[in-house]
This record gives sequence, structure tokens and C-alpha cells, in this order.
Amino acid sequence: MTGWVSRGAFVLLGCMLNASIGLAKPANLDKEHVPGQLIVKFKPSFDVGQSIHLLSTIGAHAKHTFRSSGAQLIEFFAEPTEKVLMLKADSLLENPNVEYVEANTIMHAYDVVPNDPKFSDLYGLKNTGANGGYSGADIHATEAWTTTTGSDKVLVGIIDTGADYNHPDIKPNYWRNPGETGLDANGKDKASNGIDDDHNGYVDDFRGWNFVDSNNNPMDDNEHGTHVAGTIGARGNDGVGVVGVNWNVSMVALKFLDASGSGSLSDAVKAIEYGTSLGVTLTSNSWGGGGFSETMKAAIQAANAKGILFIAAAGNDGVDNDDSPHFPASYELDNVISVAATDNRDQLASFSCYGMSTVHLAAPGVNIMSSIPSGGYARLSGTSMATPHVSGAAALVKAAFPDATAAEIKSRLVNTVDPVAALDGKTISGGRLNVATALVNDPYPPTAVEDLEIASAGITSVKLSWSPATDEGLKGPAKRYEVRFSDRPITSEDDWKNAKRVSYKQSRTDGTQMAAEITGLGFNSAGYVAVKAINLIGIYGPISESISYSTEPVRAVYWNDAQDLKDVTVEGTWNLVNDSIRGKKVFASNSLDSKYKENSNASLTVLPVNVTGGRAILSFDTWTEIEKGFDFGNVEVSKDGGKWQVLDKLTGANGWTNKTYDLSAFIDGASTVQVRFRLTSDYSVNAGGWRVDRVAMYAPSSLED
Repeated sequence: MTGWVSRGAFVLLGCMLNASIGLAKPANLDKEHVPGQLIVKFKPSFDVGQSIHLLSTIGAHAKHTFRSSGAQLIEFFAEPTEKVLMLKADSLLENPNVEYVEANTIMHAYDVVPNDPKFSDLYGLKNTGANGGYSGADIHATEAWTTTTGSDKVLVGIIDTGADYNHPDIKPNYWRNPGETGLDANGKDKASNGIDDDHNGYVDDFRGWNFVDSNNNPMDDNEHGTHVAGTIGARGNDGVGVVGVNWNVSMVALKFLDASGSGSLSDAVKAIEYGTSLGVTLTSNSWGGGGFSETMKAAIQAANAKGILFIAAAGNDGVDNDDSPHFPASYELDNVISVAATDNRDQLASFSCYGMSTVHLAAPGVNIMSSIPSGGYARLSGTSMATPHVSGAAALVKAAFPDATAAEIKSRLVNTVDPVAALDGKTISGGRLNVATALVNDPYPPTAVEDLEIASAGITSVKLSWSPATDEGLKGPAKRYEVRFSDRPITSEDDWKNAKRVSYKQSRTDGTQMAAEITGLGFNSAGYVAVKAINLIGIYGPISESISYSTEPVRAVYWNDAQDLKDVTVEGTWNLVNDSIRGKKVFASNSLDSKYKENSNASLTVLPVNVTGGRAILSFDTWTEIEKGFDFGNVEVSKDGGKWQVLDKLTGANGWTNKTYDLSAFIDGASTVQVRFRLTSDYSVNAGGWRVDRVAMYAPSSLED
């Protein structure tokens, strides 16, 4: 009896559902769909003329008629909001001549999931939300694999500690030099005949080169390089270990880092040049240090001339590379891609360097599972682990588009990121790698940006607004834009090429307008600005109207050129020294012939400055040689000379550069302000110290008494 009652309840529910069918609604508007479009089926008795008239009354037209059903794809002349689209769909369905209305939903290929047993540990490729992560905080590899899983015709040079070319996940995708394999004219194996058969200057380099020991065995005696190789191209779908971004690829180890993970500039340059001679598609560079080098820059430029990408880790010091460059990632060259690291929640890793003008994008780099020597697997963290995700993505793009140039591949990777809030203002793209979108075939340029105007101007900034351009390939609003500034109108492609590209924070002010804030402009600056829209794969639209801009006029309310100590007070060892680089006196935390002291707390304080109106900008030039991460140059501000707030903490070794800070939020309406430069150190390791010059404060001219 109980079972029968249960069954009766189910039957009753079925009847109730059937009875509700008459209360029809537009279908699937709650699912992902193309904005501004619907699919409508008119009854056969409703002729074409009548349907055209009906659609015109709601501001729409038919784009296509489906032969199998007679239903029409309709599009609105002015794209309605989602709420308005639903209202229009409801009104259509209420018409007795309409059979049904449904959304033009978006379809997706099912993910391609390999059978590698550790695939579930690779959140960077497919994040399901396990272990506290966020679902989708990954590079969307499984979606990309519906397009391609890679090609052994793509050669990736891994400049690192070498690679375990016998690892079961690496060996199937490890490259062998065709010029050094097979038999020579004497029947000897070219791999071991002691002859430079391919005439590239390296004898028997059949599997790459070891620049540490100057031999043909680039075996990894650390683990770093093998870990990188696994992320780029561990063989996929083979039932073994992990899988790389590429299931199929050719990888070659260019070993210049030794067992301790250290290597010389000369060996690094040799490795870069060797990769260029091999004709690799790209090199993956999870290393850094040594500062700026003209020699290395020239080697990377030579690679660029051959169309070779140089993909590099941004660094693990957690600092802004715009202010503290990390090389080689900070070389401003067309073929360089600098990579920051994110975690499984799409947060910028605490250790990762960043830079709104110098770091291109981010990729997963925290607790990354990959291969290590002797057939093992381990989790490692660092921008070193983020970089091979991008290197692998570049190789995958090359596999899908064999004719793509280095510039095109870079554009695809940088312009197709997933925007991430934690990366807004932290990278050029403001997002995390999405290799699936990088594989989209969208050859159509966007339309021109319209209604460009200056929304407001600050002391060193301007805010722009414009109406979104249309991405013709997607039939939707363009997602990315490039802003350029010049001292003359930007009306031609030559003008655009000569104008300066600027980094900015982009947002939507509402459903119809884009907004961008450009900061770091000079005092009392003026000129012209123009904008181009960019489609998903980096194709630019036309130049917008070029409009003039000017920042808010300012005047200097304080200037100190470090000629004497009259307008400052000093505590501790601060004094004046003659700086050989500047050729003049500067303020210094200690004398030139000594280092700053342990447990130091020495300060240089500017006398109170009148800033009537409560707004001011601080500017000064700085040079530091301070123990990184342990000792600090504290830039501090006070309204009364008693309570101090820290503006910035400088650390590490950096050449002369300018620093600018908006003090308005700290002043908070006060009439005077003081600035203090305070060097603090711990109980060990001291260095050359801190030097400061040309200390200035500026206020809006309108605030002049």
C-alpha cells in the first residue's frame, strides 16, 4: 500500500507538470546566451511581411531563417539590457502568432580530460574547487584541448637546471637533434662520433647542451628544470603521472644553472644564443638576477629578430617591477613576456613580483604538481612554476596556428586573459592566462572607439571615458583597449606608432561607457590621447578621435636640491655626500666610505611645509643599497610631527629613480605636512645605504594664497 501511494504521488506530480505547460515562458534566458538576440518561431499562417512589421515595432530584425524549422534568429538594432530583453521576449510570446521564443544560447565543447593519474592534482590546468580553491581559477586547458593537444613540430627551449630526459613523462616529448642523430659517412653514430655534424659549434649535441660543464649532457641535477618541463609538456593521456599544457611537443634542455640553482651571465647568454641557433619557437626562463645586462639584452634581441619568444618569470621578491626591475623579465623587448604567479583562488601569490607596466599576465604558480628527476613528482611554488604554464600555452597556440608570429602569439596570450580583481593594476593585462580563449579564431578587427572624452583631471592623472567598440568576430562589445599619449594629435598610424602606450585601470562606469584612469603623468603635463579597441587575439581596430588633455596645474610649494641642511633636521648618520653618478651633493644615510650600522634608526626630516587646501604631491629621487627584506628605507608623512604614517618601504639595490606619492589622503585637510626619510636595520648584514635628492612638494595652483 505504501509503495502504491508513493507511485500515485509521482503520477500526480506528473499531471501537475503537464498542466503547467500552457503557462509557457521564453526558453533558456537564464542560461549563457548571446546578448541582444532571440530565436523566434512564427506560426505558418503569419506571413513574412507581417513578421517583419511585428519585429520592427520592437526594434528588431531577422538575421537568419533556419530551414529545418522556419524559426528566425532575430537581433535588436540597439542591444537591450538583460531585463529589457526578457520583457521583449515575453511580449513576443504573448502574441498569438508566435509559437515559441528562446534564447540564442552559447554551446561549449565538452572538456577533454586525459587519463594521467595525477591530473586531478593539477589545479592550474583544471581547478574544480578542491582544497579550498575556486572552480575555474585555472588556465582552461581542458577546453583548449578540444582544439589541439600540441604538436611535436613545436620546439621549446628550457633554459634552466637541465631536464631529466629519461623521466617517463618527459622522455616521449624530448627532442633529438636531427643533425646529430643517425649514422655519418663512416657508419658511426652521429650522437657520439666526436664531430660537429650540424656545424653549429657544439659537438654531438643530440639532446641539447650543458653550459655549466661544457658537454652534451643537460641532465637535471637539481629538480627545477624537470619540474618546468613537466608543466610545459609532460606527455598526456598516456596513463603516466602528470600531463603538461601540451600532450605533444618537442622540448630541449639548455642547462646553464648548476645543482645549486646558480649560473653565470655568460652561460645564460650562451644558452639563449644556442636556442636561437636551433630555431626554437620560444624559450622558457624561470630564473633571474644579476641586474640589467646589455649582453643579455642583445642576445634576447637577436632571438626576437628570429621570431623567438622569451617567456620569463617576474620574480619572487613580492615587489613592483615597475619600480624595482627584475631581469631578464623586465627587458622592454617585443618578444619578452613577463609572468606573475597566482594561487588556486586567483589571488596574486604573496611572493610574486608584479607591475602594471612591466609584467604582462599571471598564471598558477602556488603548490604546482609536476615532474622531478628519477621519475618522481613534487609540488613547488614560485613564478618559476607560473612561467611554464605560459610557455606551454604559447607552444599550444603555435601548434594550432603554425604560421603565427611571435608577436601574434604574444598578443593572443596577453589579450585573452581572464580579468582577475587581484591583478587589476598589477599586470599589463590585469588577468590570468586563459589558453582556451587564446585559441579562438577571430580575424575581424573591432570597430572604432567613439565618444572619447576627458572625464576629469588630477595633479598627475586623467580619467577617460568612451563608448565601447564592437568586436566584429564576437558580435559583442570589445573587452580590451590600448591608450596612447602624444605631444601632437594622433590621427594616423604613424602618429599612433610614435605615441606612448600607457598602462591604466579599466572599468565600466555603467552598461554603456568604459572608463580608464591613467596615473603617473608629469606635473603640468598636456598633450593628446587616442584609443584603439583590441579583439581577443590582438587585432587592433581603427584609431579613435584624438582629443587633447591637461593635468591639473600645480606649483611647487617646497624644493630642496640637497645643497645644505638648512631646511631639514637629521638624526643619526644622515648627511650630505658628493654622489659621483649625479655629480652633485645628495642626502645620504651614511658616508660614502662606510655602510649603515646594524640596528640603525636614522632619519632625515623635512621642516613643515604649508599645503593650504589639504592636497599635495611628494616627489624625490632615490638610490638604495639596503639589505632586501630585512632593512628598509621608510618614507613617512605627518601632519603634526608627532604621529607618523608610512607611505612606502624601500628595500634592495636600486639605481637612481624618481618616486612620486599623492599625500592628499594622508594630509586629510591639514594645512601643513612633514616628510621623513627613516632608515631602519636589523642586527646583521649592512650595506651601502640610502641616498635622496631633489625633494619637492607640489600643490594645485588653484590653492595658491
